[in-house]
Amino acid sequence: MRSLPFYMDDLNGGFMKLEGILRVEKGKLYFEFQKTDAFFEAYKSAVKEIEIDLSEISMMEYKKGFFSSKLTIHTKRAVTFQDFPGNGLTERTLKVKKKHREVAASISSNVNLELSERRLKELDGESE
Repeated sequence: MRSLPFYMDDLNGGFMKLEGILRVEKGKLYFEFQKTDAFFEAYKSAVKEIEIDLSEISMMEYKKGFFSSKLTIHTKRAVTFQDFPGNGLTERTLKVKKKHREVAASISSNVNLELSERRLKELDGESE
């Protein structure tokens, strides 16, 4: 699956922005990101990488906008995003440029499909 470039421009009251890449591999979400100051880009943090198992994700939501789109990731627990900057305890909204819409929609639908399949397997295991 292709990597998805994303950005978040509303960190620390709009003074910081984050740019990164999301990829899905082997049942995990991998985020590589870097924070910069929003005005002069004089400050740049080191590139960080975190991984989140799909079992921690409750759903992904893709919303298509006119200029950019949003991919919102909802988690089951607040600690899942403790190392990933953003607003909200159990969700992160990644903004996606227009040229990457298809990749974002594909990632969202594939992850949601995988989550549904996992839930069905759990239900089958409980009924036995």
